[in-house]
Amino acid sequence: MQISSEYEKPFSVKVLDSNFDLVTILKYTDLQWSRKYNEAGQFVIDGAVGHVPYNKSTWKYVYSEKRKELGKITQVNWKKNSYKNVLTLSGLFVESELNKMVCYKKPTAYYNDAGTNYGVSINKLADTPEWLEQNDTADVVATNFFNGFKHINFTNYLVGDFDGDLLVTNDFELDIIFGEVDNSHGEYKQAVHTRNNEMLGDKLYDILKESGASYEVVFDYANKTKTLNIIHGINRTQDNFLQGYNPVVLTSANGSIKSANIVVSDTDTKDAVIQVGANGETSLVLVNALIDSVGRFSVESMTSVQTDYINDETQDFNKADKDHKLAVMSDASKYLYDKRDVINIQFDFVNSSYEYMVDFDLGDFVSIEIPELDLSVDVQIIGCYEVVNKGIWSLSFEVGTPIIRKRGSM
Repeated sequence: MQISSEYEKPFSVKVLDSNFDLVTILKYTDLQWSRKYNEAGQFVIDGAVGHVPYNKSTWKYVYSEKRKELGKITQVNWKKNSYKNVLTLSGLFVESELNKMVCYKKPTAYYNDAGTNYGVSINKLADTPEWLEQNDTADVVATNFFNGFKHINFTNYLVGDFDGDLLVTNDFELDIIFGEVDNSHGEYKQAVHTRNNEMLGDKLYDILKESGASYEVVFDYANKTKTLNIIHGINRTQDNFLQGYNPVVLTSANGSIKSANIVVSDTDTKDAVIQVGANGETSLVLVNALIDSVGRFSVESMTSVQTDYINDETQDFNKADKDHKLAVMSDASKYLYDKRDVINIQFDFVNSSYEYMVDFDLGDFVSIEIPELDLSVDVQIIGCYEVVNKGIWSLSFEVGTPIIRKRGSM
């Protein structure tokens, strides 16, 4: 008889207010708790009923001690018919709050610089980033971007004050503290990233993705704090698993995979990119190709500006040119990462001897074996989708691009 672990059954959900104080405990009919690794996850709670009736001003967050995630309620649907009222709560987990901030391009001057500065509004503070790019291991680069752009202070007229009567200073900072970097479960690749007006959360996912890493925002219910940690998936593949962790092999042979559908496609994949930019009236063209490129080209606009590297203040032109080429290469790497050959694996997972969030979890690397197709691959779990339907818990996976360990007849 299969006995579910504590994670493999319906869990209670609390509603919190803007101060993270308890408002009510929810009862619900259906729940979707969608955890994602390379983007913010989301939740949907149908048939939500609390001991305290719904109030827009107080129902702000959903939380469960059984899960790491804190969800922010961003949409409420209410339906009434002759039989009953149905309330549906939905929203994103608070990793999405990093996208309140922008990795804005480096200003040429700051509002509070000495002298007169026109056409700028950002004030230079102790934590205001003055660097153009970060070149280090991915965990360091991500940390520096978070610390650099989680806070902004600026002075300008408020929108609507078209008479220009009053300059106002505003200060915004994420209420998320930096926690720790997971250095125990994998290596962080070298990364070069510039600030090109990306949303902060999206930028951190991009920086960490190629290292098999990500970030999480953990909520401490007792202390009412939100902490950002940089995390790394645990290698649980059958040949290369980390010491101290049991390997996980999902296979149709032991019943953990009920059915599978495999699609391999190189219909619209690219392995080289031509990037076009400008320096005044001069056209710039740089070409970046993967090591194993066979010459499948695409064209993109160059987002890293050469004048940020080579200008009137430049002394070492060779170094400046190298730095610019590396910044453009970083942009190419990001583009080509999402344009690789596609191997889609869809399968129905069946509860077996492996326990969710104990033997495997979001971000982990596991092995998949399907003897019927002579398929043997390693994959990273990038999505865990829990569904509670009328008291019955179920789980499905989304996996990243597989690493083929042996090829069969495909």
